Amino acid sequence: MAYQALYRTYRPERFGQMAGQKHITTILMNQVREGQLSHAYLFCGSRGTGKTTTARILAKAINCLHPEEGEPCLACESCRVAAEQNADIIEIDAASNNSVENVRDLISQAQFAPLQLKYRVFIIDEVHMLSGSAFNALLKTLEEPPEHVVFILATTEPQKLPATIISRCQRFDFHRLSVAEIIGYMQFILKDSGAQVEPDGLRVIARSADGGMRDALSLLDQCLSFCGGKVTAKDVESVLGTMDQAFLFDMADKLLTGDARGALLALDEVVRQGRDMAVFAGDLSGHMRALLLAKACGDCADLLACTEDRMARYEKQAKNHPNTRILYAMEQLMRVQNDMRYFPTPRMLLETVLVRIAQPVEDGSVEALSARVALLEQKLKEISQQGVPVPAPAVREQAPQAPDYGEDFLPEPPPEEGYLPPEAYEPAPEPAAAPAPASVVQRESDPTPAKQPEPAAAPAPAPEPKGAAPEPVPGKADAGEADALWKQVLARVQKVNAFVRQLAAYGQATALTEDQLTVSFPAEYAGKLRMLNTRSIAVIQGELEALRPGVHLSLREGESDGDVSDLVGLFKDKLTIS
Repeated sequence: MAYQALYRTYRPERFGQMAGQKHITTILMNQVREGQLSHAYLFCGSRGTGKTTTARILAKAINCLHPEEGEPCLACESCRVAAEQNADIIEIDAASNNSVENVRDLISQAQFAPLQLKYRVFIIDEVHMLSGSAFNALLKTLEEPPEHVVFILATTEPQKLPATIISRCQRFDFHRLSVAEIIGYMQFILKDSGAQVEPDGLRVIARSADGGMRDALSLLDQCLSFCGGKVTAKDVESVLGTMDQAFLFDMADKLLTGDARGALLALDEVVRQGRDMAVFAGDLSGHMRALLLAKACGDCADLLACTEDRMARYEKQAKNHPNTRILYAMEQLMRVQNDMRYFPTPRMLLETVLVRIAQPVEDGSVEALSARVALLEQKLKEISQQGVPVPAPAVREQAPQAPDYGEDFLPEPPPEEGYLPPEAYEPAPEPAAAPAPASVVQRESDPTPAKQPEPAAAPAPAPEPKGAAPEPVPGKADAGEADALWKQVLARVQKVNAFVRQLAAYGQATALTEDQLTVSFPAEYAGKLRMLNTRSIAVIQGELEALRPGVHLSLREGESDGDVSDLVGLFKDKLTIS
C-alpha cells in the first residue's frame, strides 16, 4: 500500500477525535441528536483548523443509521458508504470550478434524490473563489434547497463572500489551535506509531505550525523521515532551519548591550550553518516578543507556551534591559522581515538592521533617540552596580557671555595681499569738527558734511543759563579713555565671531563723548569694511552699549579714491556715507 501522510492517515472520523473546536462540535452533535439540521452551513477559519474534516464528519453523522449522541457510529452501511467516494456526498473545489456553469450543474444535481443515503451533501471548499454571477446563481437554491440537500461551505476568507450568502447560512468560526492542543494530538500520533520526539522538539513544531494542525503534522512527518523513529530538539531545529534557544538568548544579549561586533559574528555563524535568514529574523523577533511580554506580564508561560525554566530565563534577561530597547529591537526586526523578501542580498540588509539595533546612534528617529537614552541609563546602572562612583557634573561659575546674534555671520576670509596687523598702522588724524552721530561713516577728505537723519521726536531740552560754557570738542584729551573703551569692546567681541573680531581690530578709537565713540578705519582696509553686514555692526554696537549704556558707535573711513556705492547698497539705512 502506498504511504500516506500523517495528516491523511490520522484524519479524525468522529467529533470527539478532533483537537479543539469544542464550541463547534458540541453544537453540531446536539443538532444531529435532536434532528434540528440546517439546510446550509458556513465554516470559516485559517488553514489546517479542521473545516473540511468537520464537514465530512457532519456528512457522515446526518446520514448515519444509528448515531451515538450525535456521533456517527462508523459501523452501519451508511457510514461505510459515506467513507468512500459516492454520488451522495459531493466535494467541489471552488478554486477550479468557479464559473456560473459549474454552479448550474451543481443546482441541477441537487434536484435528484440521493441514491444510497438519506441526504445529498454538497461540500464547497474555498467558496470565496466563486465569481459574482456564480454566487447570484446559487442564492435561490441555497436559501430554499430541496429537503434532501444540505450545503456545507468552507472558506479561509469569509470577508470576500457576499452578505446575501452569509445570511442564508449558519456560520461557524474555527479558532487557531493552541500549542498545547497541537502537542497533545502529536503525542497521540507518536504513541500510536511508536516514534519518539523530545518535548522541546514538539514545542518547536507546534509554534512553527502557527495554529494549524495540518502544518504541524506535515512538519512532524518531515522530521520523522529525516531522523527515523527518534527525533531530538536539535534535529527539529535542523529540519526547520531555526536556531536553538541558547543562541537566541546570546544574540539578544549582544544586541541589547550594544555589542555590534559580537552580533555580526553570530550572524555569520547562522549563515555558515545554512540557516534561512528570514526564518532567523522571525525567531529573533519572536524572542524579543517573549522578552517584552515577560517585562510587561511577568510569569506568562501559558501565553508564550514555554516551560517554567525558559520562562525564568526570559524574566531574568528582560529584567536586565530597559523596555524601550527591547521594543526598538522588535520593531526593527519586524520591519526587516518584510523588506528581506524583495532585497537581493538579505544578509546585507539583516546586518544593517543588527548594527542599527546595537548602536542606534546614527538613526535620527524618535524611537532610536529613546533607545539611546535607555542604553546610556543601562550603562550608568551597570557602573553604579560595580561600585564605581559616577562623577557629578562640575558646577563652575560662568563668565558673562556676549549676546547671541545667531550663526549667519560671514566666515573668516583669507588674509589679503598686503595685510598688516592693526598695530602696524598709524592712528587716524584727529577730526577738526564734532564727530557725526551714531551709525554714520564720513570720509575725512570730503569737506561737505554728511546729511544726518532727522532724529525722533523728543522733549525739548531745558534752556541753558546764560554764560554756560559750550561742550568741549573731543580731542587728544579724551583719546586715552576712548582707546581704553574700544579695547574693552574688542575683548568682548573676541567671544562672538572671528571675522568681526579681526575687522574690528583695524579700527582706531579717536574720540569719546557722552553719547558717541568715534572709530576711524584706514583707507587701505576699506575693502574689509565693505564685508561687514548690518548684523556684524549690531554685534559691535551691542557690546559697546553693554559696557557704556547710551554711547553709540560712529565709524569713519580714511581717504580713498574707490567707489563707495557698494557700501551704500550694503548698509542701506544703517549707515550714511558722504
